[in-house]
Amino acid sequence: MSSTPRRRRVSNVVSIGVVAALAASLTGCGQGSGVKEDYAQICRDNSTQKRLPDDDCNNHGGHAGWYYFPLLARGATKVPAVGSKATGGVDALPAGKTAKSGLSSRGGAVSKGGFGGSGSKGGFGG
Repeated sequence: MSSTPRRRRVSNVVSIGVVAALAASLTGCGQGSGVKEDYAQICRDNSTQKRLPDDDCNNHGGHAGWYYFPLLARGATKVPAVGSKATGGVDALPAGKTAKSGLSSRGGAVSKGGFGGSGSKGGFGG
């Protein structure tokens, strides 16, 4: 019996490595993935329930107020874009909870925990 050296399938090893790296990077992508805060904070018109630019709450007050969406430990919370209806959250941040501000005006998904998030203040590509 002759023993022929077995050829290793490098392409399979490389493919598995590439897929793993891609999955890890995609998990860390997206708006607010991996934030440590409990809620996502946006500015909302109190009468129309539509999202407003954050500056409306920072500078003007009156018709505008902060609005908070709870962030889930699993899955993501959909945050509406400026001009879209914003419902499903709360008007006041519960005691002892923290909120992530500076979210993209385009809206998108925000998740709590996960890969790649620092949870620091700032925007997410807005």
